[in-house]
Amino acid sequence: MFREGLDGEPTQRRPALSGRALGSFLSLSPEYTFVLEDEGGPCGYAAGALCAERFLRERDSSWLPAMQRRYPREEGSLTLYRLQGPVAVPLPVLRRFPSLVQLDTAPRVQDAGASRSLAVSLLSALRADGSRGVFCQVSAADHQQLSFYSNLGFIALPLPCPSSPGTQLLGRLL
Repeated sequence: MFREGLDGEPTQRRPALSGRALGSFLSLSPEYTFVLEDEGGPCGYAAGALCAERFLRERDSSWLPAMQRRYPREEGSLTLYRLQGPVAVPLPVLRRFPSLVQLDTAPRVQDAGASRSLAVSLLSALRADGSRGVFCQVSAADHQQLSFYSNLGFIALPLPCPSSPGTQLLGRLL
């Protein structure tokens, strides 16, 4: 999936730290949003929502429509719709893994420990506030992200994501 990169250029493997990528988390769940910085500036993020079901409902019913009005669709451009469109999450996932996480770092982050620390900070905060499990959605073709999450203890969930083909749901108990 292409996202708007740190410098505004579309890119595949650079974190999108703009409001379009993290806006819903910053608006609806700021206490679970962490940013990684280095000498070059922001280079990664970990964002989450304690109650994914409520977060997704609020995102889809209020935050996303407001952003669609603010950023009208422009044909041929990278838009909010491809980045944050509603994705149906199967109810069994929400019941067993009630919290949502989203993590990414820029390719310049060579220290795997920094990415891991960022993720552990988010997972620890969610667990401290009562979460018993987290899930995320990753492109099935993004082997680097799949490996990263696997190293954090996430497993592939055997449930399909019908509204988003090519997406793999991953989960981890806390």
